[in-house]
Amino acid sequence: MTGKSLDDLEFAKVQTMISSFRLSEEGGEFLSSLPFATDIKELSRRQGYISRILGSFERDGVPALAHFPSIADVMDRLGEPTPSPDGPGLLDLARYLQSSEELFDYLLKDEEEALRELIGLGIDPALIALKEAILADLDESGSVRETHPRLQPLYRQLEQVRQKRASYCSSFIRDNRSSVQSDVEALRDGRLVIPIKDGYKHNVKGYISSVSSSGQTVFMEPFTLVDLNNSVLLANNRILVEIAKILQELALKAKQEEKLLHELRDTVGTADGYYALSRWAHEQRCTIVRLDSDEVRLLDARHPLLKQKAIPITIILEKGINGVVLSGPNAGGKTVTVKTFGLFALLNQYCGYLPVREGSALPLFDRVFTDIGDEQSIEKELSTFSGHMSRLAEILSHLTPNSLVILDELGSGTDPLEGSALAQAILSYSLKKSALTLVTSHHGVLKEYAYSKENIINAAMEFDEVSGKPTFRIVPNVIGQSHALVTAQAMGLPEEVLSEARELLGSDRIELSSILMRLEEERKRVEERSKALSKIESRWKEEYRKLDLKALTIKQQERQLKDEEIRTLARFTQKARQRLEQLVTDIREGELTGEKTKAVKTYLAELDRRVETEEAALEKTEEAFVHPTTFEVGMEVLCGPSKREGTIIKKEGRNRYLVAIGSMRMILKESDLYLPRNRDSTVKVSYTANARRAKQEIDVRGFTLEEALEAVEQNIEAALLNNLSTFGIIHGYGDGILSQGIGRLLKNHRSVVDYRFALPEDGGMGKTYVFL
Repeated sequence: MTGKSLDDLEFAKVQTMISSFRLSEEGGEFLSSLPFATDIKELSRRQGYISRILGSFERDGVPALAHFPSIADVMDRLGEPTPSPDGPGLLDLARYLQSSEELFDYLLKDEEEALRELIGLGIDPALIALKEAILADLDESGSVRETHPRLQPLYRQLEQVRQKRASYCSSFIRDNRSSVQSDVEALRDGRLVIPIKDGYKHNVKGYISSVSSSGQTVFMEPFTLVDLNNSVLLANNRILVEIAKILQELALKAKQEEKLLHELRDTVGTADGYYALSRWAHEQRCTIVRLDSDEVRLLDARHPLLKQKAIPITIILEKGINGVVLSGPNAGGKTVTVKTFGLFALLNQYCGYLPVREGSALPLFDRVFTDIGDEQSIEKELSTFSGHMSRLAEILSHLTPNSLVILDELGSGTDPLEGSALAQAILSYSLKKSALTLVTSHHGVLKEYAYSKENIINAAMEFDEVSGKPTFRIVPNVIGQSHALVTAQAMGLPEEVLSEARELLGSDRIELSSILMRLEEERKRVEERSKALSKIESRWKEEYRKLDLKALTIKQQERQLKDEEIRTLARFTQKARQRLEQLVTDIREGELTGEKTKAVKTYLAELDRRVETEEAALEKTEEAFVHPTTFEVGMEVLCGPSKREGTIIKKEGRNRYLVAIGSMRMILKESDLYLPRNRDSTVKVSYTANARRAKQEIDVRGFTLEEALEAVEQNIEAALLNNLSTFGIIHGYGDGILSQGIGRLLKNHRSVVDYRFALPEDGGMGKTYVFL
């Protein structure tokens, strides 16, 4: 990727935006040195890291992690033969280690294997011990704590000497009130002195330290006070020496771990870099880009630098298309569109996440070339056109089969006839030598050229004829008009000038513009009809879903009825067997009496009554069905003992009919066909108590793929039975096995109308919404 192209596409600005989310200097260095990936495997690895960090954001929220202090100066000092970092520098080192620990703990708290691969096992125990040692010895300002065990006895000694000195000064002033100028001793250069009146200085045996500005007072140290001041200074020096030793010992401990510290800085840079990329992706509501598609699909792309002003653009290029001629009105968004595409191609190969709608896909390019803007150079004595030609010569000489080429206003700045011919030749060459070429132009020759080739398409920036303003929407396979006169009128040019321009333009050109306008109106009508047809298709899908549900509920009812019949028969058989065994036992024991005979006859009569009762119930049920006098083709009937719905297709001989039952066809006798009395009655289904209840949300995290798919299928069936039209599946991020497997199941399930990942605030790519 060339520097000129990066400047044209303003990649550095976006990189700065991403870098603003870093926590450390090392993270910024990682981001600035991160190369564009040209290998799918490498880019997928980056996507995996970001995906897992985003998963933590969605689940736990964005953490409030502390920023890392700079330790560059400390590391430089540790590199010296005799390290001499100061207290604040060592404290920064400890805080750096503490921030590292917090960042690693957050990234590894779910024990994600991919992130463990990124940052290893976390911070080394030796560095944790170094951090604890520094924090134990230093206070918040970076000074050695006064409570340090080695300093406490020294501070006590210092305090004792100070008290003795203060006591002597108080006693001297009290005993020599006539000689002293003040009742309070003074401090000069760290030593206590007695203020003596100038006339009494000869009465005091000691040294004169200084004289007041008026000359009325001399500050003296009596010989005894000299010794006491020296004692205080010596005690204080002993403390300073011990402090220096403690700092030196901490510095030596840090130097022993110098190699680990350098490795840690590298790991922090990588981890913080991916953390910053994830924060940016979360902030921009980015989605992962598909890398396995043969198509270009940039859906609702939002330029990150435009922020709230960004108008989403969509570019879809089918397999085999490697060129686009984008035309349309001035200030209609052509340049912004191609710059957005180029920038997103770079960002995709930088991190694999883009501010686009889910389902977007882009190929990988090994080079990105751009010619955008004014190439005029006074220093190089180049005009605008010469500047463009110089840039194009450089681009065309370095094209590769995997290059992306973006040429803005190709062929402009010179004679229109020669410029259009040159533009067509350049476009043709680029199409042969590169993977994808995007061109913006007003030249009709290029638009016609695009229509004549199968591997290149026209696209237009839409223009609202009513408001006279561009909509910034891309319309594929349409030639865009420049609308120069409309734009000039909107800018306030005199009507006289506009009228003359229309006359000079000629009737043929105006007629062509009218034809193009009518074609555009027809395109809009076709688009509206297409939307209407899509709505009708959606309604039919809903009807199909309802019919599918009806068939499923009937099947469920049949299964439940059969289960109930089997259970009833089993209970009856068990009771009958027990009663018969009792009767046989009674008959075998002793003589056959009239009473025993009566008991057997009574039981047989009970069986007869039970059979009569069941037959009566069956007859009552069958009263709902009736045989028509004659069956006709197309008639809806109920078939066989199970009364399954079917349609008569044709008559097959006497009293036999070919009937379609669902996807099956079979020949049935007339006696096996029934017609409901009430053809319009609504099917009612009762559910047994043990019917599965549908869940609004199921959690399959921790399941195997087979267990997860079974749980999803069961909930789909239960949802259909309970008239639940949507539910959620929490599958987490992981390695994507559950997410991909569930996606394949939902894609091929006939009862699933649609499915998609959840909103970022509801789980993002770790959760899927299902629509039935």
